Formats: sequence, structure tokens, C-alpha cells
Amino acid sequence: DIPSVVTQHEVSFTAHTEWFGWREGLRRRWLAARAAAAARTVIAVSEFSRQEILEHLGTPPARVRVVHNGVAAPSCPKPPGEPPLPAASGAPLVLYVGALFARRRLPLLLAAFEQVSRAVPEVELAIVGPDRTWPPEDLRGIAEARGVASRVAFLPYVDDGALGALYRRATVFAWLSEYEGFGLTPLEALAAGTPVVAGDTAVAREVYGDAVRRVPIGDPGAVAAALVEVVTRREVREALLARAGPLLARYTWTRAAAETFAVLRDAAAERP
Repeated sequence: DIPSVVTQHEVSFTAHTEWFGWREGLRRRWLAARAAAAARTVIAVSEFSRQEILEHLGTPPARVRVVHNGVAAPSCPKPPGEPPLPAASGAPLVLYVGALFARRRLPLLLAAFEQVSRAVPEVELAIVGPDRTWPPEDLRGIAEARGVASRVAFLPYVDDGALGALYRRATVFAWLSEYEGFGLTPLEALAAGTPVVAGDTAVAREVYGDAVRRVPIGDPGAVAAALVEVVTRREVREALLARAGPLLARYTWTRAAAETFAVLRDAAAERP
């Protein structure tokens, strides 16, 4: 038999079944369990994810190895063209990029943004990504109810050039996810020169370290205070970005490819 290696990014569908409809959750759990059982080696993208795989999929520890993802700077914008935001030029911008899942706490971000807008009235928020919340969340309705709808842009899709422009235009990137296997978009923001405010989770501590401003998840006041601090204080932004360089040097695709090749080589050499 030809040995197989599978990368399992995360197991939220098993660890938090409430975040998925029954059919989608069942599909994901069945596929993940089948792939892990058949694979000679399972690659996890963080030590946190490895521990979750061991606990929820029951894979033997010797068969699960960690290979952190790589990150590249977002592509340059493609001029000419209208910016993807109806934003006043130069206004401070809070940016979120990623599919919209319940675990990523977009209602919390909107609650915090309401407070930020009181301290920095010209501030804007861009939420980039398709809405996959379960149970469904009326995020536009929440923005309306909080009185910030005119300052929030929901962008289900932007192309790579527009995304690169948004990353570079943003004043701060907000990432309040309570569960990730790795969490790539905050690193993309750092690579674009945009500081990050992130929820204080085990995987955030592992992957981002002190290169981001971590905040307790569930406290919109603390999130708002951190966002205001980063938006209004250049020295805070510069201090965070100064720590980003050494962090990003750890997450190259060259390193990720070499470590993945080593896993494949070992799996091929292992006797069944």
C-alpha cells in the first residue's frame, strides 16, 4: 500500500459541535476520522492543534507531527481601480479578514467597535469574508442596532490585489477568534505592516507570541480599549511591529516545505 499523510488544520467540528449544523458537523467528523485513521502520519499546524487531534480524534501521539504554516506578504494592489471601501481617505481603519464563523466572535467585534467609534468618531471597520455563521448571525442587523452601520463595510469577497490594499490601508487588524488551529490572517496583517489586536487564546500565545496585543475574549470594553490604544498611539503600533519581524522569520514557506518533506520522507520509509 502507498502510505498517506494528511494535514488536519483543526477539529472545531468535534471540539465544538454547537458551531455546526448537524449535517455539516457529521460530514466533517466522518471525513476527519476516516482520513486520520488511514494516514500513516497526521500533520498538525500548531502544538495546540496537535493536542486537540490527540484528544478528539484519538490518533496515537507518535503519528501526529507539527508543521507550522508559512506566511507571505499580501500581494500588491492592482492600480488603477476604486478602493473596495466607501471610506474617507486617511480615516483610521479596523480590519477583519476571514470567513465569518461563530467562533470568531464578530458580534463582540461590533460591540467593541461601537465603543471605539465614540473615542475615535472617524474610525471605520471592514469585515472581509463570506458569512458562514452557525447558528446564523445577523451581523448587519447588529451593526444597525449599535448605530455603526454607516461605518462598517461587509465585503464577502475581494480579489488578492484589493485584499493587499486593505491590509496596508488598515490601522489595526482585529482577530477575536476563540478557536483556531493556527490563524493565518493576523500574520498576513503583520507581514503587510499592520499591527494586530487578538484574543488571548492558547494558539494565539503559541503562534503570535508578544508580536500582537492580546485581549481577553468576551470583554468588549477591553477589546475597545486595546483598539483605541493601537489606533491613536503611533508608538504602540511601532512597538508591536518591531516584534513582528523576528516572528515572521519563523513562518516561511521554505521552512514549512522542508518540514513537510521530512514528514513525507519518514512516512515513506516507515515499515507498515
